[in-house]
Amino acid sequence: MHAPRISRRILAGVSESAAVQRHLTADDLRSPRWIAAHVGIVVLVVVFLLLGRWQWHVGHKVAPLTPQQLASWRKPVPAESLITSDGVDGTKVGQAVTARGTYDATRQLLVPGRSLDGHNGYYLIAPLVTAPGKAITVNRGWLPATGAGSAQPSMPAPPTGQVTVTGWAAASESTTGSVNQNGIVQTFAPGSASGPHEVSVISAAQLVNLWPYHLPDGYLSATDSASLSGGLKAVPAPLPPHGTSWDLLNVGYAFQWCLFAIVTVGWYLLHWRRELRASAALAEAEAEADSQARAEIEMRPQAQAEIRVATAMSPDEPQSAEPQPSAAAAQREIGESAG
Repeated sequence: MHAPRISRRILAGVSESAAVQRHLTADDLRSPRWIAAHVGIVVLVVVFLLLGRWQWHVGHKVAPLTPQQLASWRKPVPAESLITSDGVDGTKVGQAVTARGTYDATRQLLVPGRSLDGHNGYYLIAPLVTAPGKAITVNRGWLPATGAGSAQPSMPAPPTGQVTVTGWAAASESTTGSVNQNGIVQTFAPGSASGPHEVSVISAAQLVNLWPYHLPDGYLSATDSASLSGGLKAVPAPLPPHGTSWDLLNVGYAFQWCLFAIVTVGWYLLHWRRELRASAALAEAEAEADSQARAEIEMRPQAQAEIRVATAMSPDEPQSAEPQPSAAAAQREIGESAG
């Protein structure tokens, strides 16, 4: 008989469908297990990057300045030897310089938008005439803003007569606030000049149009007491460039930690992709198993009907146990009735 065989097939299909694992869904990715995995990977990558940064700083060694270097940096040299028509060497910005001449008090200008010690204010610049028709731009110092809207502060008069100005060499500034014509990066954006005696930047290219002098491409930032008279504050000079060296072993470790971070992210993305692909395959297998089970369940009544027909037509089916009357017995019954 085929009925038990068909039943076994149906039960096997249902069991197989139930055994298929549940596939990954968007809700699963927000489950505590997956959230913990996300956080763990992020923490691991951040740790790798921090270790790489630490190794980079360890490998980049900055040599401290020696007392001899500082003394040479602070010893004034003639301004014309550093501040020339070709500009100022970027490695010499901040070197102490000196110049002798006479201030032109009628040509003073304010440079707005300059801060010192966290306070907003102005630079005060003036030409120091060093020879007939020649001058050098001097930043006399910093003035605080008045705080009364756009009102300009009063400009203190410079010292009269021949003076010796001491300060440090500075390069002409850029109107864009990024890199000047000498390739020196600025750390500030220029302010906007709104008053009649204001300029936005200290640039020889602009000042030659305002002053009747030939100017070198750079300026002197004064630190002497005579130039700072009238309540001006000196602008601090930058330190000279430090010597640096690189430890290749630590630099290699830095790149190694960064590589670990990249590999970790790549592995996690591949693992996630593999999980999603496996989830799609499980979902497809589950759908196929459910479809097969439903088809077999729908075929079960037809199969049972075929089994009943086959059983009724089988030649091996046993005969009925009830005895049938014979022809002789029928004749005797007829004779007895006639007698």
